[in-house]
Amino acid sequence: MSNQIELKVTAGNHDRKYCPVSFQLLKTSLPLSELILANVRMYDKSGKAIAVQCEETKDSIVLYWLIEELAAQETMIYTVDFSEGNQKDQLKNVEIFERENQFDILIDSELATSYVMDPELAKPYLGPVIGPNGQSYTRLDFETTEHPHHRSIWLGIGDVNGVDAWNERPDYGKQKINHIQEKYAGPVFARISTEVEWTNFKGRSLMHDHRTITIYNTPASARIIDLSFTLSADYGRVELGATKEAGPLGIRVAETMSVDHGGTIVNAYGSINEEECWGKSAPWCDYYGKVGGETLGIATFEDPQTTEFPTYWHIRNYGLIAPNNLYFRGGQLLRKGESLTYHYRIYFHEGNTQEALVANRYQDFIHPPKVEVIENNE
Repeated sequence: MSNQIELKVTAGNHDRKYCPVSFQLLKTSLPLSELILANVRMYDKSGKAIAVQCEETKDSIVLYWLIEELAAQETMIYTVDFSEGNQKDQLKNVEIFERENQFDILIDSELATSYVMDPELAKPYLGPVIGPNGQSYTRLDFETTEHPHHRSIWLGIGDVNGVDAWNERPDYGKQKINHIQEKYAGPVFARISTEVEWTNFKGRSLMHDHRTITIYNTPASARIIDLSFTLSADYGRVELGATKEAGPLGIRVAETMSVDHGGTIVNAYGSINEEECWGKSAPWCDYYGKVGGETLGIATFEDPQTTEFPTYWHIRNYGLIAPNNLYFRGGQLLRKGESLTYHYRIYFHEGNTQEALVANRYQDFIHPPKVEVIENNE
């Protein structure tokens, strides 16, 4: 029996660039009765090694890889080799380096971002996010008096059972990491999953979230981070107020990228800046401007599976990005045991919205390429 299978990937209607792809294979269809995931390799039709990452479920194996480039309507054939004992190809890896209260994510041995869980701070945050020439896409400033709680990328809500878990004014709400559920890195991505408890200032439990952060092995000029989180009313009834001080996702762009410093906001419908984008619903918003002399941008994509899609946007000329249905749709009640789930992709790019082909990258997210096994009789 052959120890290989072939996969055909069809781009579909959209050009693909650094596009994450996954495909699930039933174990009964695999060529080996025993499988060492670390030995699985993938090659394109030219024989070039492709970074592949594998995960095992009860009944299947999930393959993950990145399509570096594939034009619309074109196809690509990949060979997946399950042979045991093969020498692994030398490919660039994503790594997680653990420090005190912090995970640093390195891509090709260079810092890409950090997940900071300092218990002295009100809440965990992700940042900075490093772009070309070491410049940060996001703001991370502990000295500013202007919105000091805006730390790069974070989760927060201004009214959780009356507690302000967005700002850091007196009696603010807190978030503490209860459990690191997963910390996993390989040649395609790094993934960190945590269980986070939301409390009032004195430590009384309000709700909890399960959040998963996935950072892909893409260049600094095209960083891709997926962020999924579920807010759960595990401790009793939770009222999320109709507050504009919310996301729950919040992103603060680099200071010089802001509209106030010459940057630009564009949403999926072509609306421009806070005057046209604030309080409007859209599947995505892009925010770009100058950072260190280069044009860099942050596009935030919402998954259509997210509740009450498309979201409204609390997005500001001074540099805040926050998809926010709570303020514009009138809050949310979670009875004990109920939950809300959100899925976002954040695309950190070089160039403006058009140059970075942001609309195409959104299609990578919501309409990924089709993958199928090539049967022997094809």
